[in-house]
Amino acid sequence: MKHIRSALVAGLVTLGGAAIASAQQATPAPAPAPAAHTHAHRGHFWGKGRLKHQLFRGMTLSDAEKANIKTVHAKYAPQMKALRQQFKPQLKAAREARQRGDTAALKQLWSQTSAQRQQTKQLLEAERNDLRAALTPANQSKFDANVKQLEQRVAQRARKAWKNGGRHADNQ
Repeated sequence: MKHIRSALVAGLVTLGGAAIASAQQATPAPAPAPAAHTHAHRGHFWGKGRLKHQLFRGMTLSDAEKANIKTVHAKYAPQMKALRQQFKPQLKAAREARQRGDTAALKQLWSQTSAQRQQTKQLLEAERNDLRAALTPANQSKFDANVKQLEQRVAQRARKAWKNGGRHADNQ
């Protein structure tokens, strides 16, 4: 069961559920740069913008870039909301199965949600590409570096969880 839970967590992280994983950390994430902290980032699929704040870390955004980012968020918000609502019953069922220790049900749910996870991943990648395009070339290079750093942290957490039998190292 521990490996199934680890796989489920890693999958959610990969699909943009990294905010859930970061919420499990014992130490709080560093505060985002003040220029990137806007209300436009809140309430999105990635956990009230925490992940998106990490994508814009170290950048000073112009008013035009902020407006472009807000437009991108508005474009994807309805689709993200629909996916969250669509995925809610499966997440609830997975939580209940995990609490019961029902690994067979978890495996079945994991295989049943493959299409939804792929659809979510594609939407998140499209949004990330549009966010990058909304930035100046100087900020695009910072954005790319932040994306690379974030992907490395996510992969590292998944490896640690796998080595610890499905538990995050900070949750033991």
